[in-house]
Amino acid sequence: MTDGPHHGQSPTGPAARAADPHTPQVQLQMLAGDHPELRPLIAQNPNTYPELLQWLAELHDPAVDAALARRASKTGPRADPGTDEFSAVRDERPQDYPQSQPGHGYYPAAPTGPAPWESNPGPAPWEAPANQAPYAEPEPRRRRGGTCAIIFLILLVAAAAVVAAYFLIFNGVFSGDDEPTEETSISQDQNQQDQNEPGEDPDEAGAQGTESDAPEEDDAEIVRPSPEGAQDIPAFTAPSGNINCTIGEDELECSILDYGFDAPQDCDGPARFSVGSEDPQLGCGSTEGENSATLQYGQSASNGRFACVSSESGFECWNTETGNGFFMARESYQLQN
Repeated sequence: MTDGPHHGQSPTGPAARAADPHTPQVQLQMLAGDHPELRPLIAQNPNTYPELLQWLAELHDPAVDAALARRASKTGPRADPGTDEFSAVRDERPQDYPQSQPGHGYYPAAPTGPAPWESNPGPAPWEAPANQAPYAEPEPRRRRGGTCAIIFLILLVAAAAVVAAYFLIFNGVFSGDDEPTEETSISQDQNQQDQNEPGEDPDEAGAQGTESDAPEEDDAEIVRPSPEGAQDIPAFTAPSGNINCTIGEDELECSILDYGFDAPQDCDGPARFSVGSEDPQLGCGSTEGENSATLQYGQSASNGRFACVSSESGFECWNTETGNGFFMARESYQLQN
C-alpha cells in the first residue's frame, strides 16, 4: 500500500485531501483505510458518503464519534430526506461500486460358537448309549435256562459296543481332526469373499478406497469478490478513451495514454499497470484488446479472477483471490498490495 501521493499527484498532503470537500469519494475511502489518524477529518468532510460514515461510526473511536457529533450538530435534522446533504453524494456515487471491508491496510472488502472338535463327544466305546434303556439283570430263575440268557445278553452288549466303536473311529472324534480344519478354512474364505465384492480385485478395492478417502481440492479463496452485475468482457475502454484494459486468465493489464504523473524511466509513451498472482506493477506500453467495449462510468467488468470498476474519478482493478490491485487516473495512481 502506498502512503501519500506519487510523483505528479496533487501537492496537498493526506490531511488536506481528507478535509477537502472536493476530494473524490473513492480517495476518501482509501484515506480512511490507510490513515486512521485522518478519520475524524473524513467524518466531518461534506463529501463523505453515508456508507463510509456508518463504517466510521461502527469503529467506536472517541475522536471519530466526536467528529460525527459535530457534523450532526451542524447539519441538524432535516424534514425532507431528499434534501439531506448525503443524498447528493449518494446520487453522484456509482451504484455498482463494490462495498469492500477493511483489511490489511486496504479499505473495506466371523461365525461364532464352539469349533466342531469342541462339541460334546459321543459315548465311549465302553459306555452304553445314554438313550438306551439299561438291561436289567434277569431275576435269578430257578430253572436251568438262566445261564444261556446271561450269555446272550453279554453278546448283545458286545455287539452294540462294536457298532459304537465303528462310528467313533470313522465319524467320531478320532477321525475329526481333518474336518474342523477344512470347515475353518471354508469359513475364512467365506469371510474374505464377503469383504470383497464378487469379481473385484483386492488390489483394485484398496486403490479405490485410497481414491475415495483423498480429499478434494478446495476452490481458491475469494478475498475481494467481483462487484454484483459485473460484465464478462475480455477488453474494454473508458468513455474518454484514455484508459484501455484487457482481462486474461493469469493477468489484468490497463494502459493510460494521457497522464500527469511521472512515467517510469525511459518511457515516452503510455504507462501500463498490471496485476497477476503477485503484487501490482507499473510499466510502460500500450494495452489494446480486440473488439474492445466501452465500460461506462458506474459499470464493472470481471472474469471471476480479476475485476475492474469504472468511475469518473478513475479506474480501479484488482485480483479477487489476493485483493492486490491498482487505482489509476489522469493525475495520479496507487498500487494496492
